[in-house]
Amino acid sequence: MNALQLSQEYFDNVAKPLLKRDFPELYPRLAAGLAGNGSECYGYDDEISRDHDWGVDFFIWALEEDRDMIPTLAAWKEELFEKTPPAQARSRSQYGAPVDVMTCADFFSSMIGTPGRPKTLGQWLSPPEENFAMAVNGGVFFDGPGEFTAARLELLDHYPQDIRLKKIAAKCMALAQTGQYNHGRTALRGDTVTLRSVLARFTDAAIAMAFLLSKVYMPYYKWAFKAMRELPRPAGEVADLLAEIAGAAGFDDESQARRQDAIEKVCAIYADELRTQGLSDSGDSFMVAHGESVMRGIATEALRNLPAQYEV
Repeated sequence: MNALQLSQEYFDNVAKPLLKRDFPELYPRLAAGLAGNGSECYGYDDEISRDHDWGVDFFIWALEEDRDMIPTLAAWKEELFEKTPPAQARSRSQYGAPVDVMTCADFFSSMIGTPGRPKTLGQWLSPPEENFAMAVNGGVFFDGPGEFTAARLELLDHYPQDIRLKKIAAKCMALAQTGQYNHGRTALRGDTVTLRSVLARFTDAAIAMAFLLSKVYMPYYKWAFKAMRELPRPAGEVADLLAEIAGAAGFDDESQARRQDAIEKVCAIYADELRTQGLSDSGDSFMVAHGESVMRGIATEALRNLPAQYEV
């Protein structure tokens, strides 16, 4: 059982009845759960994860009108863990993200800089994508007023379409530049360090593309490939090809050919998916053509006028 499951079990069986008893009037206006920073919030924690910042814990989220009750609730939670400690209480390192009592708006502001779904282009583009993933991961154990859940659902609707298209176009260009163009040329030069960088950049772009096409926020890079395998097709097929590229680690002609073949297959899969989703009308095999086609579908002038390869 991972820490997210253990935390919900502890909250349901121990914390929730006491919270309801001690704050009968406030309780219906509270929410609780575990989300944000940490492998446990994705359900990816394992034995290796338990060396730091791991274990049972939960947030309590209050409405803005109840902000003055946060110190009282925080003291209550601290006393709860002292008097009725969970069997696997969360450890805390100096680098660990706190799991606190806060308002719903403050939680989302701490993740993405706004108290809910961003409203402007700048607000959408300021936080890294992994922060959006943290804002909607984990689980909500209880939500009396429904405010926290409603805000999560709005964020789960993913990026506005024009931002998504701009990101997809940039990934098309990155796949073309790193995999279809520079992989072979770098190998011919015998520049093994740059070749490793090229393959890493291609892999990062291919993983990011899978999330964009699925309208799912990509998590922190450490978990991105694992999470990719949970996405709908064609992500799984691409993931297998990326594993093949990683496995063909040599610099001999055979390894080079295997990697290039897998690279072209990845690009062909994504080109087909872009056409299937109506995002590209190009029949070309070179991903640059698809990046340019995707750009033409962007309505927002400020985004459409950026270079296709420009990351936002």
